[in-house]
Amino acid sequence: MRVLLIMNGSRARYAGGADEARLRVWQPYCAPGTQLEIGYLPDEDSSGGVARNYEFGAADAAIKQAVLYPERCAQAEQEGYDAVIMHCCSDPGLERARARVSIPVIGPGEATLRAGAMLGRAIGMTVPSDKSVKHHREQVTELGLDDRLLGVEPINRPIGAYAGQDPRAMTDALVAAAQRLVDRGADVICPTGLAFIPVRVAAAEVARRVGVPVLDPALLAVRATEALVASVAPVRTPRRG
Repeated sequence: MRVLLIMNGSRARYAGGADEARLRVWQPYCAPGTQLEIGYLPDEDSSGGVARNYEFGAADAAIKQAVLYPERCAQAEQEGYDAVIMHCCSDPGLERARARVSIPVIGPGEATLRAGAMLGRAIGMTVPSDKSVKHHREQVTELGLDDRLLGVEPINRPIGAYAGQDPRAMTDALVAAAQRLVDRGADVICPTGLAFIPVRVAAAEVARRVGVPVLDPALLAVRATEALVASVAPVRTPRRG
């Protein structure tokens, strides 16, 4: 199967090897028959100024660029992809994108939160910064999981350009945020911010240090995608428009 991993911005937003790094980390999660490829949103000029290089972790990109995903997913279907994964735990424009296509469209945020609700009764959610707390709380509400959410904890550590990132410092910062949630009673951690887990931070190490399961949104998104493609393949027909 061919799966398109759509970056949350244009190619320019992932300059310096950040896009290739993501593909290197995501690919080992795929089954032998899965071909994972990277796609991008339109650049600033072709999107009328929508697809700018927004600050990572501030939720601006997810909110303002959500309108670009339905058309990009429709394009992916026309190009023969069997499924699309959004490279953003905010799942921008997810329902509108799904309405445009007959192929599965996976949001890592939804996949992670639903898995968290199956694993535990008190979900702790880490988010990149204070600026993204409100958006992710709304996401939890839309998924009907308010009663399972213990809290949302911001990491509040600027990650900087990819080439200059410090994986150890990023791991320590995420551990600190997760530990605050565990101390309050969280029995599973649903992290957001894919620049942390899985690119620079290992979910298994965070779990070892805080003592509760810490989910990997990339792993869950890939496995959910493969299962859904296998499920719908016998009956799928292209959707028009």
